[in-house]
Amino acid sequence: MPVRSRRSLRSPKPVELLVLAYALGVAGTVWDWRQHLLGPGTQPPHFVIDLGGLLVLAVLAFSGKMDYRSRSFTALYVLLVLVVLISFGPFVLMMAAPRSALMAGLMHSMMSSGALLIYLPLVLLASWSAWHWLSQTTVNWWRLAAALGIVVVAVATVWDLYWHQTHPMEVRASMAALPPHQAILAGFLIGLVGAAYGAVAPVNRPGSSGIDSASRGSSTSIQSGS
Repeated sequence: MPVRSRRSLRSPKPVELLVLAYALGVAGTVWDWRQHLLGPGTQPPHFVIDLGGLLVLAVLAFSGKMDYRSRSFTALYVLLVLVVLISFGPFVLMMAAPRSALMAGLMHSMMSSGALLIYLPLVLLASWSAWHWLSQTTVNWWRLAAALGIVVVAVATVWDLYWHQTHPMEVRASMAALPPHQAILAGFLIGLVGAAYGAVAPVNRPGSSGIDSASRGSSTSIQSGS
């Protein structure tokens, strides 16, 4: 028993990582709103939001059984790389060269209609990751919430870009008043509630569809699904 306890501390369950990731998203979003209330927005809150979102995607996408030599894994890896570049590329450029011609060109391109297509990999990865997570074991309400939360965030992120493109002159004292920002927070909260319930719910009862049955080895996952 003591050995198992130490191992559980060293290797947190996927659902516990989801709690942390969604909590980062909530904290980053609220932090961003507060920064805009105090003055011009800063980049660190966006970094926290993106970090939380990427961690959610990674946990959902790589949980359970997966063939790392399959074409689906290769496509997943490519999507993940694209999403990392989309999320952190502007942040790195803003920190390294905020007044460069490259940064000015990036900001200008983000206001074009074609910029919406850049976020297509984010929506695809979020949708695939949610499907993969739900396919690992029996679907219940908290697993559904933990999976769909990041999908809501991804779609709301595209909506946020479209909102700023179509409302370039609109200035609000609080980012909390913008519908896309409210949807982003709602997505993180939906996922957080589902993951938090899954982390504390009993999972060792007979017939339980808890996270342990999905997060153990591949043989256990096959037995649970049969």
